[in-house]
Amino acid sequence: MNNPLAPALIGHGFQQTALIAMLPLIAAHLDLSHSTVGMAVAFGMVAATLAIPLVGLIGSASLIRPALFATILCSFGLAALFVQPVAPLVALAALLALRFCQGVAAATLLIHAQVASLSDQNRSRDRLARTQSFGGIGRAASAACVGPLAAVSIVLPVIPAIAGAIWSFTRIAPQTKATRTERQMPALLPPDGQALILPFIVQTSLGIAHVSLAPLLVSQPGYDDLSAATIAGLALAAANIGLLLAHRFLTARLDRIGLRIAAIGGGAALLTIALVPTPTVVIGLSTCVGAAGAMLLTCNLHCAVTRVGERGIGQAAWNATVSTAGLAAGAFAGSAALMAGPGIAIVLAAMTMIVALPFLSLTRTSAP
Repeated sequence: MNNPLAPALIGHGFQQTALIAMLPLIAAHLDLSHSTVGMAVAFGMVAATLAIPLVGLIGSASLIRPALFATILCSFGLAALFVQPVAPLVALAALLALRFCQGVAAATLLIHAQVASLSDQNRSRDRLARTQSFGGIGRAASAACVGPLAAVSIVLPVIPAIAGAIWSFTRIAPQTKATRTERQMPALLPPDGQALILPFIVQTSLGIAHVSLAPLLVSQPGYDDLSAATIAGLALAAANIGLLLAHRFLTARLDRIGLRIAAIGGGAALLTIALVPTPTVVIGLSTCVGAAGAMLLTCNLHCAVTRVGERGIGQAAWNATVSTAGLAAGAFAGSAALMAGPGIAIVLAAMTMIVALPFLSLTRTSAP
């Protein structure tokens, strides 16, 4: 991994996925409802949404070390919260505060990694796909391991984020003061607004699905919180394997028709999961959902960056903002929809994915 931030991004993806997969376990441990914990987890995404433009004003490079340090401290804070039971209201307040700080730190690391990946125009698509894959690697590893780790201790799935942030911290050279251009470009340059609609919709669909999957499984006869978390973890692993395979073999080759097929296929897969929530169906079709989302998001971002020319880095920053906002909106919508039933929430995710079809107005450009 040549990118020094790769370990931290992988660790963050690991922990974020673990928190989502362990939602029923965390809710039971903190004596809170599934919906409340889901919204608290989503709160970190809201913080990231608000932070990304502000990161651009200050200069992301100057904030990398503080962001890594905050990631380490917040992860230790989560571990302490899981180890020492406290009153439900205190637990909720602590969870909200920790997720807020984590969201701001993750936004800083993400935007800097994306900006760095676009610096080489000759390999921009390949490097962007690799950067987008870092989180997927962490999510896939987490989803595969979260069940066994949580069976030993609810604290263990938090540790990889600490290790990843420490590793990145040791690889980051001291940063000089950000240049005037670096400080201004992400936040102040106007984006291509049309290109921001699709990532918001797709991420909303994925956010709904993420917070609804474990509750859907635990609602089925014969499943307890731990078994549901294990299967949900395997499904999330499958989704991220789909993401990695799509970026390796398909993303650079898709045209507009292929992207339409991806949107329809992703929506159909989610609808099937809602109707037939067996482990085989959930895990198998999650691969299709992950691949569809990955192709839609990365192709949309690369084409948008290519179209706007010199504003490409600013477009990437706004894309990160809107994508995170969509994921947060989906997590909140999914948490709210859980009150109507987890199956209804997954159907909502499927319909949202299909709604992306009218917004596949990508201009196919020749790119590396």
